[in-house]
Amino acid sequence: MSNKRFTIKPFRMHQPMEHKDAQQTWGVLANAIDEIYNRNASQLSFEELYRNAYNLVLHKHGALLYEGVSAKLNDHLLDTVEILAQTPEPQLLDSMSHTWQEHQITMVMIRDILMYMDRTYVIQQRRRL
Repeated sequence: MSNKRFTIKPFRMHQPMEHKDAQQTWGVLANAIDEIYNRNASQLSFEELYRNAYNLVLHKHGALLYEGVSAKLNDHLLDTVEILAQTPEPQLLDSMSHTWQEHQITMVMIRDILMYMDRTYVIQQRRRL
């Protein structure tokens, strides 16, 4: 027989995330999305960003995250449309093709960060980006 003793650890109380903390966490994610769009993602910690998005959804701030991401993506897409609208016609097709490829890469990175929101909050709320 083993002489190991079992210890029961006290239950940790769940600490809800304050709205101020949620706003700050969203700010970090918003800046990261901007960096991804600017092709400056090498300095980002995708694990930390995923954890931030996870914590927002977990602490019932999924709406803040969802609405913020929707607005951020909308702003970036409108900027892209304005740039393409000013592209001369001979280069338009090449510019659109390049922009589409960049957009796909960007969306994969953002999708990886927001995977938990996509799998839980979006399904529970029956929402789409």
